[in-house]
Amino acid sequence: MLVLPLVLGSALAASASVTVPSAPAPNALVLATANAFQEEVAAEDLGVWRGGLDVGLTKSEGNANNSSYAVTGKAVREMGTHRYTAEALWYYATQDDARTQRRALGTLKYDKFVSEKTYLYGNLLTETNEQALVDLRWTVGAGIGEQWRDDDQWRISTELGVGWFDERYENGVEEDYLVVRGAWEVVTSITDTLTFGSTGEVFPSLDDKDDIYGLATTDFSAVLSESMVAKLQWILTYDNTPEEGNERADNIYLLTVGWQF
Repeated sequence: MLVLPLVLGSALAASASVTVPSAPAPNALVLATANAFQEEVAAEDLGVWRGGLDVGLTKSEGNANNSSYAVTGKAVREMGTHRYTAEALWYYATQDDARTQRRALGTLKYDKFVSEKTYLYGNLLTETNEQALVDLRWTVGAGIGEQWRDDDQWRISTELGVGWFDERYENGVEEDYLVVRGAWEVVTSITDTLTFGSTGEVFPSLDDKDDIYGLATTDFSAVLSESMVAKLQWILTYDNTPEEGNERADNIYLLTVGWQF
């Protein structure tokens, strides 16, 4: 009769010595989830700003006293499916110490890729042009774009969207209306050190077919060193309905030296 209690006691003691795995504490689960999320974010390409700043100037003295100064710049940041682009132009010219031209232009654009080649965008453009009597011209809009190619040889994209356009002249006249926006970018490598590029955007009005504004830049870029580049640029702005006495097209031809980053 004593054998049965001894056997039962030994079995209970053995079962008590077995360690049962415990469930992870809630804090440990939260920490593990946070670490996994941080690793996923770290794996995403955060990107850096890349682009360049270009400077050009001319100076003549004697029978003609002329000066001109120009600064152009572009910066692009790609971060996963997000792309940010900023561009700017400043131009100033004098003749016999009298100002003959003063212009400034800037653009901002955000792209959100929804597939490998297709993206949605939002854009903003502002401009002032003293000689064209433009006190302030600006437009904001959104649309869709397609990145047809983006490799070592070609970068080709087109965009289509709608926006709001506003221009105020120095005589107090102001016009605003809805526009359609069409844009393009074509860049190709001619050689290892020479690149050709053409970018532009056109804004036809939805209210009046004669109200058309456009901006285009064409350039040849030559790499001089690891961080230095020379550019021959043609910058065109077009207003189909300028103020009386002004030309439709404004052209700037620039030879600049710049730095890439």
